[in-house]
Amino acid sequence: MLRPRLLPLALAALAGSLAALGLPGEARARKGSPHLRYYPDWERLPSARYAAMSGDACLAELSRRGVTVTRVAEAPGVVTPVRLPKDVGGVVYRTDAPAYLRDRTPYDIFDCRLVLALSDFSRILRAHDVDEVRMFSAYRPTPGLKEGGEPGTRHAGGLAIDARRFGKRTDSQGERVWLDVEHDFHGTLGPPPCGPGAAPPSPATPEARELRSIVCEAADQHMFTTILTPSYDRAHRNHFHLEVTPGVRWYLVR
Repeated sequence: MLRPRLLPLALAALAGSLAALGLPGEARARKGSPHLRYYPDWERLPSARYAAMSGDACLAELSRRGVTVTRVAEAPGVVTPVRLPKDVGGVVYRTDAPAYLRDRTPYDIFDCRLVLALSDFSRILRAHDVDEVRMFSAYRPTPGLKEGGEPGTRHAGGLAIDARRFGKRTDSQGERVWLDVEHDFHGTLGPPPCGPGAAPPSPATPEARELRSIVCEAADQHMFTTILTPSYDRAHRNHFHLEVTPGVRWYLVR
């Protein structure tokens, strides 16, 4: 989840978006906001296309991809709320809630547009033999918000997940293998996890390298608008925050 101290950066990004459109090159950072990156043709990137979709268009695209969802009757703040009764592209996304509760807990509700991004993300995960993602939550309801109010963003809109563990197929001994963000990422607080200026994992264990590869491949393919890792701050020490953000022309990877 984006921390309050990031809000001034986000507001500055929105105010400068028109100026950013004229910047040459693939992506440029706005002066004064070095971590926010802009694309002149942002609307062509997956996260921007998904964020701009209507509910009907999103559901139609999920159907075309063969992704099964269950519509949710009420989830204040979420534009097109759905649950995931099955895998998404071969990967299960779920909280730790037992099966008999997962169709009731709000934390397993997603906005349809986030599910499209997860469908893309699953291609990366399957290449790493990951078939399950355990998360703290997707949707987190805003107290007092009623159905029909303003759409939420981030977790309040079902547009982000906090992914904490990545489950792989069994190893040669038949044991289930888990990549745990808190214990295996081994990032450095401050430097970005990907791209120029990135600090490599320390220690660079196989698990740390694989988690870094997963998150940086997703960043390179722009499936999400915002990716926050343990390198961002202590609040994210145990998960990846993966978010689709409507109405912006920047992306953030920290």
